[in-house]
Amino acid sequence: MLRKFGLLEHLRPYAARVREVRAGFDGRIFKTTPIEQYGIKHADMVNALREQTPAGVDFRQSRVEHIAHSGHVQRVRLNGGEELTCRLVVLACGVSDGLLANLGLSRRVVQRDQSLGFGFNIAASAAQPFDFDALTYYSFSPSTRIDYLTLFKFRETMRANLFTFRSASDPWVREFIQNPDRTLRRDLPKLSRLIGNYRVTSDVESGKVDLYKVNEPNLAGVVMIGDAFQSACPAMGMGLDKVLTDVDVLSECIPQWLASPGMSERKLAGFYEHPRKHTTDSQALQGAQDHRRLVTDQSVRWRVHRKLVHLKWHLLGAVHPLRQFRIPALGVPVSQQAAKSETLGWQ
Repeated sequence: MLRKFGLLEHLRPYAARVREVRAGFDGRIFKTTPIEQYGIKHADMVNALREQTPAGVDFRQSRVEHIAHSGHVQRVRLNGGEELTCRLVVLACGVSDGLLANLGLSRRVVQRDQSLGFGFNIAASAAQPFDFDALTYYSFSPSTRIDYLTLFKFRETMRANLFTFRSASDPWVREFIQNPDRTLRRDLPKLSRLIGNYRVTSDVESGKVDLYKVNEPNLAGVVMIGDAFQSACPAMGMGLDKVLTDVDVLSECIPQWLASPGMSERKLAGFYEHPRKHTTDSQALQGAQDHRRLVTDQSVRWRVHRKLVHLKWHLLGAVHPLRQFRIPALGVPVSQQAAKSETLGWQ
């Protein structure tokens, strides 16, 4: 998507290229995937993209206090008292819900405390530096409520994101923030087999996510994108895909909307019903729910499913070293996995 929009090249100077991702479980690598990814600091990404705003765009840095909408003209009042008028409001307010209440909208909470993520820098010992671009390491025991730890290059630093299915009030959270090294070694005891000795070298940042979706989003004159309409669980890695799909679909819809008078609810409904948007939103929501169940659900169905997934990873881990070599009789790699996606990991 970023390539399609002509934006990826503007982010490259601030990003570290990741060419290969290793996946590990229970102290073993079970998959190595060639891929195109980039590690980038969130602030650098936002500022670099803002710098590409076309000169003809009128940018106002302010806070919106009120939106009065209709089928023809929308009025947006800023906190300084200034009022802007337009045909269409694109609402990208993230997780904030104040403007939604102003518009008479409500959110349906699908899963409160869906996930809690932690971000920090991690360093290897001088004697054994990290020998990978990126690593995703999955938890062995559901009792930890850890989904996975992902490590990826960020300039000269290795950044770590740890995704858990816990609430912010869980005592484990305070313990991890105060002593991440000890907690990681206890709850991911075989991680050091893959990355060697390590230590956390920064403060631990954290953020929680509730899964929600706006009820009956159709409004005259207002369309919502990204987290304004539906949240994304960061453990799924679809947040950027989801919002950029919204932008892409919206860019197709807007010329059609502006070609005829009015901005009725019926006209704007085509955005939410667009097949690509609907598919991406559904995958992100259902995938987040299933991801949480795979890690934490103790019903028979999910316990069996979890055992089968872990068995698969164990078997792949046993044969993975052999997959790196060629079979002389055939002269071809035993297995190669093509890159499937282009994503950004961010701090």
